[in-house]
Amino acid sequence: MKGSIVAIVTPMLENGEVDFDSFKKLLSFHEENNTDGIVLVGTTGESATLSANEREEIFKFAFSETEIPLMAGVGSSSTKEACRLVEIAAKSGITECLAVTPYYNKPSQTGLELHFTELANTQSMITLYNVPGRTGVDLLPATTKKLIQNENIVGIKEAVNSTERLEELADLKKVQPEFNLLSGDDPTFVDFMKIGADGVISVAANVIPKQIKELNDLCLDGQYSAALDKNQSYANLYELLFIEASPSPCKFLLEKMSLLKNNLRLPLHPLSESFRKKVYEAFISI
Repeated sequence: MKGSIVAIVTPMLENGEVDFDSFKKLLSFHEENNTDGIVLVGTTGESATLSANEREEIFKFAFSETEIPLMAGVGSSSTKEACRLVEIAAKSGITECLAVTPYYNKPSQTGLELHFTELANTQSMITLYNVPGRTGVDLLPATTKKLIQNENIVGIKEAVNSTERLEELADLKKVQPEFNLLSGDDPTFVDFMKIGADGVISVAANVIPKQIKELNDLCLDGQYSAALDKNQSYANLYELLFIEASPSPCKFLLEKMSLLKNNLRLPLHPLSESFRKKVYEAFISI
């Protein structure tokens, strides 16, 4: 999967159940804005509070309701559970999966290599996801270089904001040109695309999908200066989308857009009142 990919939120009812009516509206919204792909039940989709059964319901629902290519979030700190989620996604019709590094238990690089190899043995297409700020473990480029020898490991979403890191990953394209490099950091994704990335898995695309798609297409057309200028105009919004734990600011804005109700599962909560005016003003100024 390449291009402008949204890390979609999971709409919820006031009682905490998944709101499938709003989910259908979100899918239609992304179809109207030409989003290239959707990641279901990733971090922004509140994966940590969703059961395997709920994930399966979401996978099946999205597969039946949209033609946009889908990627299933299958992250777990347990290799066995992650493999189970990959199989659930495949049975739901989704064979592309995004697998975050196992969180909390902080495996070694050898442990990470073994973990992702097990996931790849399921025969689904696995995109690695490295976000050490959330997981406490960093998947190093040297380990990724080993993993790309497996034909079922097809890409990486990288959220480390380091020029050196991005350049090391871009070098992997020389080894495996078909390996997809996806940014996991909205503020710097244009910089990453300039040195060879294939797209972005974006939080901001929840609320500004048209603009993220435009930036992505400018990059693919080689118009990096124009993309960098436009991207800078969204910098304030990017920052404010994380002023409290994501996806709280996104859900606040999506309710303003009449696309869902601003409900989250504890320990996450609706955006604090003190931040609402600032977030909304940044959004409407775009």
